Amino acid sequence: MSSSKRILIVAALIGFNLLFTIKELSLASQIPIPEKIDIPTADAAASQGTVLAQTKIPQVSVKTASAVQTKSVKLVRFTATAYSSTPDQTDGDPFITASGQRVHPGVAASNVLPFGTKFKLPALFGDQIFTIEDRMNAKYDGQRRVDIWFNSTEKAIDFGVKNAEMEIL
Repeated sequence: MSSSKRILIVAALIGFNLLFTIKELSLASQIPIPEKIDIPTADAAASQGTVLAQTKIPQVSVKTASAVQTKSVKLVRFTATAYSSTPDQTDGDPFITASGQRVHPGVAASNVLPFGTKFKLPALFGDQIFTIEDRMNAKYDGQRRVDIWFNSTEKAIDFGVKNAEMEIL
C-alpha cells in the first residue's frame, strides 16, 4: 500500500473518530454538528495537484465535560414550586432524595428531567445552579414542573408557585 493511501486511511479514521466524539459531546450541549465531513480522496487530491501528506487536518477545539455543564444550551418554560424536608411532603426519609443523596441547597425534583440534570432559574435565583436529585408526586408525571428544596417549610410556602424560564445546562 502506498504511503499516500495510508495517510488517507489514517486521516479518514481520525476524521470519523473526531466526528463521533464531537457528536457525543453535542448531545449534552445541543450544538449542531454537520452530518457529513468531506475527506479528500487520493484521486481528488492528485487531480488538484495536492499531496495528501501535506494536507492539513483542521484543528478542532473540544470543551471539557465541566465546561459543557456550565454552558446554557436550552431555554424551557417551567412551573417552579417548593418543598422542604417534612414527612408530609416526602416519601420515606425526608432528608434523603430519590437518587439517594442527602438534601442540600441546590437540590431539585422533577418527573420529566433525568437525575443529574443541572439548570438555572435566572429570573428567580440568578446564577444559582440546581441539580435534579429527587422526584415529585406521581400526579405530576409528564408536567414541566420543578420542585426546589428549601431548608424550612416557611421558606417553601413563601416561595409558592412561579412560572419561569429554565436554562438547562
